[in-house]
Amino acid sequence: MLEVNGVSYRYQNNPWLFKQLNLVIHPGEVVGLYGKSGTGKTTLATILAGLKKQAQGDIKVDGNLYPIKGFQPVQLVWQLPEKVVNPKWRMEKVLAEGGDLDPELLTALGINEEWLNRYPGELSGGELQRFCLARALGPETRYLIADEMTTMLDAITQAQIWHTVLQLVKQRNIGILAISHDPHLLKRVCDRIINFDELVGNVY
Repeated sequence: MLEVNGVSYRYQNNPWLFKQLNLVIHPGEVVGLYGKSGTGKTTLATILAGLKKQAQGDIKVDGNLYPIKGFQPVQLVWQLPEKVVNPKWRMEKVLAEGGDLDPELLTALGINEEWLNRYPGELSGGELQRFCLARALGPETRYLIADEMTTMLDAITQAQIWHTVLQLVKQRNIGILAISHDPHLLKRVCDRIINFDELVGNVY
């Protein structure tokens, strides 16, 4: 279980972005999160993935308190894949950041073997996002934070990626937090949906 207990965050001495936030995601559960831009959804995503440190509160993953040594069991997939890969690395090296290559996962995500020798700039946005997802779904990943993961993709590619992700959720019992501005998408893929404004509560 991914537990967020009384987590608060603000940038330096600015007003609190959010305060006393609580959230639970169970293994195998797909939770949708929506809300207005600038309210802190992406900041929360980076905190859950261990990339930022909250000012207050704690986060537990399957009973283990952050920070966790070694591979992070919570992985984050961003909206813009070109921003989170090294443009000078071939895709095979990019994938290796997530652990050993899983041929079955690559096939499920529609990744052609010939793409492994390409650089990020030689792939389309949809192809590159498939690689980012494959990198995030390493064998030790227990929870996935999908922050507007398919927003920039065409409808067909978006549907293909989510179909594969939902299959993996069932097979590997992975919990997912899907952050999106698209309520129709969240209704299609999520077990339950949370309004971020209601989740945050009072901000002081």
